[in-house]
Amino acid sequence: MPLYFSPAALSNAGFSAEHICFGDSWFAHPFANLTSELDNIHAMQHILVLGESGLEASDMVDRNQRYFDMFKESLIGSAGTLRRIYLSAGGNDFAGWDDFAEILLTDCSACVTPQSCFDLPKMHALFTQIFVDLETLIKLVEQYAPNAEVRLHNYDYAIPDGRVIIGGGKWLKVPMDARKVPDDGNLARGGFRREVVATLIDTLAFWQNDLASHHNKVVFRKTAGTIEDGQWMDELHANADGFKKLARVFAG
Repeated sequence: MPLYFSPAALSNAGFSAEHICFGDSWFAHPFANLTSELDNIHAMQHILVLGESGLEASDMVDRNQRYFDMFKESLIGSAGTLRRIYLSAGGNDFAGWDDFAEILLTDCSACVTPQSCFDLPKMHALFTQIFVDLETLIKLVEQYAPNAEVRLHNYDYAIPDGRVIIGGGKWLKVPMDARKVPDDGNLARGGFRREVVATLIDTLAFWQNDLASHHNKVVFRKTAGTIEDGQWMDELHANADGFKKLARVFAG
């Protein structure tokens, strides 16, 4: 079925949504994304897509930005048909120069474990805020579309090699370089910098799983560990084959 990118487009076509995908570039990247793969899985069902690349969880709940109102409007307009709300949020809150560098120690050169590179109070504060923002969206679903299920995912174990396909992203490698994170030259799982990234991804999983445990119709899907190293398009995004595998886990 065609994808719809605003409540108005869906309404003008005379439909309501069975599914909403709300979030960041994992739903909106122009080359490959989860949305197109979820569309294949949910054949003959109407999917509304809200969000854009770079969107943070805080943007999604900001009443002064258009997406919060669009999401609320969509929940109300499709309350009778909605089956699932897919949320993709949190990655941009800790990836990138402003965010990733902020939760790393100023100088990590003496760190002997990946976990010791983090400023733990700042990291805890960041993930607490992501938890609060996601719960705000969940409570909105519970209020306006209580029969719909909310699904969360925790991305995958990205490779901090500095690759950027489009845009000027300085997501993982650049902040690590600036904070002097030890580099053993091994970007496979087990390598120092790869495990720094894995710590973030696993921490997000911990918080999301805890969030799901507090809400009856929230499901956390651990997507991390799904795709192979050769299925990364850049530092943050899978290629089409990778997203196909991720979508099966997310929707399964």
